[in-house]
Order: sequence, then structure tokens, then C-alpha cells
Amino acid sequence: MKKALKIALSVFLALFSGVILLCLTHIRPIKLGFTEKITLNYVYGAKNIHVEITDPDDFVQLISICKGRAVNDYSLPSCGFGTAELIFEGNGKSVILYPACDGCNTMRLGEAKFYYGISAANRKQLVEILAKYGATFPCV
Repeated sequence: MKKALKIALSVFLALFSGVILLCLTHIRPIKLGFTEKITLNYVYGAKNIHVEITDPDDFVQLISICKGRAVNDYSLPSCGFGTAELIFEGNGKSVILYPACDGCNTMRLGEAKFYYGISAANRKQLVEILAKYGATFPCV
């Protein structure tokens, strides 16, 4: 009986560890502490904006707002992405984030299917900052 219990426990632990490893490979932390430059690209209707975020407060707030943990999601959210693009660059690295265009709190990481949510308060603050540079939401 003890041997069967040990085998069952070993199999369970092996499966559980495999599931945890699989889950961890589908999570990408969004770390932006390296950022030296943030660029906003926004193309919608007659607007064609390509501007560097230069206000120090906006710069710091965008880094804080956009941090998160993106999850590889195989079902594409219906939020609409691509109109607004934030490029965080520095120290030889870059991260491209796309805020949802329809007003939902979802962000997309690059061209990959990694998504994460920000709080409603952070979304409101993000929209207010980007409005200073000419971007308007919703933009679908």
C-alpha cells in the first residue's frame, strides 16, 4: 500500500510541476525600468502622430501604468489594437505595447498574442496622458 501511495504521489507531483512550468512559459512580465525614451505612434482617421513623450511626469506615469504580467492568450480579445502604439526603449532593449482602442483596459504586448489588463483608474490616466499628445480614445 505504501509503495502504491508513493508512486501515485510521485506521478501527481510530476504532473503538477509540468502544469506549473507550462503556465510560467505563457507569462511574460512587462518590465520597463530600462526605459530612456517613450514614443507614441497613433494613426487614426486624419491623425498621424509620431511623437516622443518628453514631459517627465508623463514619462514616469506611463512606465508605472504600463507595467504588468502579460499572459499568452490563444483567444484574441475583441478590443481592437494597433491604432495606438507605445514604444519603450533604452539600454539596447525595446518593448512595444498597444492599448486597446475601444476603451477596455486591455494591453497587447508587441505583435505576439500576449495580453494583460490595467486598472480602470490606470486606463483613465493613460487616455488623459495620450490626449496631451493628440491621441483620442476610443479609436475603432
